[in-house]
Amino acid sequence: MKNFISNKYIILLICGISASSIYRLPFLRETYYETITKALNITNYEFGLLMTCYGIVNFLLYMPGGWISDKCSCKKLISFSLILTGILGFYFSTFPKYSIVILIHGFWAITSVFTFWSACIKVVNQLGNQEEQGKLFGYWYLIQNITSMILSFISIPIFSKFSNSIIGLKFVILFYAIVCIIVGILSYIYIPDDKNNNNSKSTELNVIIKILKNHYVWLISICSFCIWSIYICFSYMTPYLTDIFKLNEEKVVFISTLRAYILFSIGSLISARISDKFKTKTIFIIYCFIGIIIFNSIYLLIPKNTIYISILNMSILGIFIYCANSIFFSLIDEIKIPRNIIGTASGIISLFTYLPDIYLYIILGEIIDRYPNIKGYKFIFIFMIVFAIVGIIVCYFLYNKLKNNKNQIKKL
Repeated sequence: MKNFISNKYIILLICGISASSIYRLPFLRETYYETITKALNITNYEFGLLMTCYGIVNFLLYMPGGWISDKCSCKKLISFSLILTGILGFYFSTFPKYSIVILIHGFWAITSVFTFWSACIKVVNQLGNQEEQGKLFGYWYLIQNITSMILSFISIPIFSKFSNSIIGLKFVILFYAIVCIIVGILSYIYIPDDKNNNNSKSTELNVIIKILKNHYVWLISICSFCIWSIYICFSYMTPYLTDIFKLNEEKVVFISTLRAYILFSIGSLISARISDKFKTKTIFIIYCFIGIIIFNSIYLLIPKNTIYISILNMSILGIFIYCANSIFFSLIDEIKIPRNIIGTASGIISLFTYLPDIYLYIILGEIIDRYPNIKGYKFIFIFMIVFAIVGIIVCYFLYNKLKNNKNQIKKL
């Protein structure tokens, strides 16, 4: 533990860069969707099926990934995950046949979730005490976002350098693969081993069952489920502004950058700086939910032709969303989960947090198709308000239970 604390900012930096780098390859679709379909010669349906398979495997691996992070060295798991992700990237750059691409994405699900996600959360958690968790997770997300922005800005000129877009994509993939391998090596050098992990009996099935029975874990899971659902809904702000206000491509790129990088960075920084000053992070998240309700309500009231008000409102709304999104894992420390099973607990919470990835995009897409123009988007704003109301209720209930049982929280 002393090694963790003495070098914690270097370790936090490595963890943030790792958590960004490892997802660049599986989520290339966010920037290079059309080029990938051409390079692999697949249809939109086949691409959708590919990402659905990746998402389902991810969902199935969150819980066992938490378990393995408590049984094995987090340092070795993180390093292995990044290096293998990079090696698979080299193979993916050859644009193999579709069945092989599905297998690669299946392995990426293993490396990005099963052997990486909970291990990385556990390392961040161990870098400080309960009073530092908001700062640690806020800066962790901030580093992730800055890394993603830098890597994206580097990859774009690499892609544009070649007249053939498929060749450009190949070199972008190779660039991300090399980054993963380098960061994997750095992770092995700088992240110390946690001696408490080795074959701990505390991660046996009976303890997993105890975690599942712990009502504090369920309350955090519901809270983070609401936050992530709002996060997904907010991703539709770019099509909302483009569909309703008919913006040109340059303005769309600006708004996408503002939403995906700048607002996330501001929200993470605010959380890192002030969330630990609250008696409990649940109160901070409640204020975030209140802000989400207020600024979504404005979208239901403002006239259709107010583009600048809409962008300003999106900016403020996004900061509240990203403030909450960047620190919900810090709640784990408030319920006194023993540190030797933090990985298992975070895996279980992640399982429910990211459940909306499987179905919510489909539901929201169907709503926009069924109710064109602004009507469909108003349903999305209402969804965010409903999720925020549920989140407030759950956080308030969690706050009261923590307050009333401050010294009597059941140890696992």
